[in-house]
Amino acid sequence: MRLGEKIKELRKEKGFSQSFLEKRSGVNAKLLSKYETGRIIPTADTLKKIAEGLEISADYLLFDNVPKKGLSPLKDLELFEMFKEVEHMEKENKNMIKNLITAVTIKNKVQEALKPALEPPWEERMRKMLAKLRQGAKGYSEEEIMGIVDEAVKAVRLEEEKRAKAI
Repeated sequence: MRLGEKIKELRKEKGFSQSFLEKRSGVNAKLLSKYETGRIIPTADTLKKIAEGLEISADYLLFDNVPKKGLSPLKDLELFEMFKEVEHMEKENKNMIKNLITAVTIKNKVQEALKPALEPPWEERMRKMLAKLRQGAKGYSEEEIMGIVDEAVKAVRLEEEKRAKAI
């Protein structure tokens, strides 16, 4: 579909007149008419204004197969590079990767849904675990028990730092 046709279709879809879109975008209604009929092509700046007036992405107006809200930027650059490589793979491999991502996503959602809403802080859980450890730790000195606890605390803190960096 041509650019002008997309602008006209979206404007009508939203129930906007050209004059109303002019008020929203700051682009003259007569120019909008010329863009819609394909007589002239808007500048990049004007296209941006029209897209904002229509509350859609300028990418959607320019390209096919782009969501109306535009392409969301992927913040993880390593993951972005991996996805670029996947684009060049055979369909079978792409489908395998899509299925894997779907499975991991579902697993994560299930885990989040099953996680207790108000889980006590890990320090409190650690104290309870320490109390149980003391009860069943026959043959261990207090120093050995505290060494085990210190190692566990370090491991938990390291895991929290990894999660914080991933976000």
